[in-house]
Amino acid sequence: MNIKEKITETAEKVYDLAREGKYDVKVNLFSKEKNKDRARSIQIVSVRDTAHTKKWRAKNR
Repeated sequence: MNIKEKITETAEKVYDLAREGKYDVKVNLFSKEKNKDRARSIQIVSVRDTAHTKKWRAKNR
């Protein structure tokens, strides 16, 4: 598998994750930060509610 196929496969996987709605996908290709060590190009964060959020929503309904 060459590099182009790997990049295409990864992009398709990230697209599928974003489309499902279970994960929040943030893509930042051009970072404005001066420290490049901290810059991340792709962040995938779970959208799952925490126990505190569930309890708070149930209490306030």
